[in-house]
Amino acid sequence: MKQIAIILALAMALAGCAFEPKLTEQSNLYVDAWVKRNNPAVFVQPQNAPSRPFKAVVLPFKIQQDIPYARDLSRQLTEVFAQTWSQDAVFPSLYFEPAMEGGTVEQAILVGRDRSADCVVTGRINYLLAGGTRSDSAVSITFEIFDVSTGQRIWSMSHAGRIDIGKTDDFIFFKRETRMPQDPLWAIMTALAHDTGGPIKKWNSGITFHAAGAQLVPVSTPKEHTPPPPPRPPLQSSNLEN
Repeated sequence: MKQIAIILALAMALAGCAFEPKLTEQSNLYVDAWVKRNNPAVFVQPQNAPSRPFKAVVLPFKIQQDIPYARDLSRQLTEVFAQTWSQDAVFPSLYFEPAMEGGTVEQAILVGRDRSADCVVTGRINYLLAGGTRSDSAVSITFEIFDVSTGQRIWSMSHAGRIDIGKTDDFIFFKRETRMPQDPLWAIMTALAHDTGGPIKKWNSGITFHAAGAQLVPVSTPKEHTPPPPPRPPLQSSNLEN
């Protein structure tokens, strides 16, 4: 029995879980479900780091599937994504504009300029499976970041994650069950935002790195830090009034 207690203690230390010991019946060990995912795919990234951290505007990611309440769900999921980036300080200033879902790139850039941002984030939710707490859930996204000064696409990334409904394992002395999050879609979007925000935060902090196979594009100098014009030549005596 002592060995079983040690095994249970190690299991709970390695994963988020809860244990319900029972004297008269089989005990329950609950393990939190996790978001299954690979590394984000980077298709386009900046060639150089910015001279100062960029400020950003995030627009709602458009859901590609024909599902009820797509616009409302798009705003909610993108807000989760933007809030996670804000908490992770991916950009020192980040604004979420919920009313601009489905616009063109040109319109998105105008929104970014209107908000005095340096870049604008647009995206798509390519695949969405909402299984709740009783079935599997999955989200696949693609997003792009545009430099509002030049209109150049400086980031293009895709990422996907899923949470599978867990099975129950019976170990005679105790039973292990997977505990689903109350909102699996929220959990998945949060994980995707953490993963994709990491490389962008490094770049925005001045760290230059290049993902294998990504197209490299130059980044403009933010307006506040554009080089001053060259000094005018000094006035000559012939130009002075008598």
